[in-house]
Amino acid sequence: MRGSIIPILCLFIAAVPARAESDAASGTCIIKPHIQIQLGSAVSGMLSETLVDRGDDVKQGQVVARLESSIEQASLALDRVKAANDTAIKVEQADEELAVRELERKKSLEASQQVNHNALDELATKVREGELRIQQARTDQQVAALTADRSERTLALKQIRSPIDGVVIERKLSAGEYIYEQTSIMTIAQIDPLNVELVLPMERYGDIVVGSTAIVHPVAPVGGAYKAKATVIDPVIDAASETFGVRLILPNPNHSIPAGIRCSVEWRDTKQVLR
Repeated sequence: MRGSIIPILCLFIAAVPARAESDAASGTCIIKPHIQIQLGSAVSGMLSETLVDRGDDVKQGQVVARLESSIEQASLALDRVKAANDTAIKVEQADEELAVRELERKKSLEASQQVNHNALDELATKVREGELRIQQARTDQQVAALTADRSERTLALKQIRSPIDGVVIERKLSAGEYIYEQTSIMTIAQIDPLNVELVLPMERYGDIVVGSTAIVHPVAPVGGAYKAKATVIDPVIDAASETFGVRLILPNPNHSIPAGIRCSVEWRDTKQVLR
């Protein structure tokens, strides 16, 4: 009888590591990028250069690629010259000042009846027309400034900027390739912070709330223990699996934790471990 117990006990002990490995690979805890975008272009055109490659860090607003824009650059230069040119205003002002001086001289002769009323009326009208022409010249210059601003914005569309701080994880196009509005140039992922996506059984619903803290343990060879906080609790239970999702935010300022790996989570309140 004693001899039969020992083989059974050995089989039980051998089965324990297999169960632990199965739990670790269950996929209920995965570290993912906080944001992952397929960076495209608002306009179509020929890609003239890409300034970053896979693995490069990028900052929000950084130019990462450019489209061919020689025509837009020339148009902007022309519009800026027009916007800065105030010659038309100065010419109209000079004409208006001459008309004003002539009107004043005629008015001084009106008392001696050396000039008639109609001549004075014509000069007054000329002065008024000069004022209107000055207003029109100023309006034309304002329109030129707005046109230059539009040209500058059009040129800016040919410069592709990163909308986030992150890292390039894939570059899909190179210089010389044509870009459509639906084309993706590269994939950028924000890995500080990271998202920890969990799937919990329905029985845990209500135990975890927004703001709950936990310790995240990435799998080997990364390892370590990192503090994270719950930011999203799914309000809908999955009926088929009787589970719900939870998202934790995990700071990663040094990019020491890679995204895309599995993990386990130890909750600070219950000390329960989810693998």
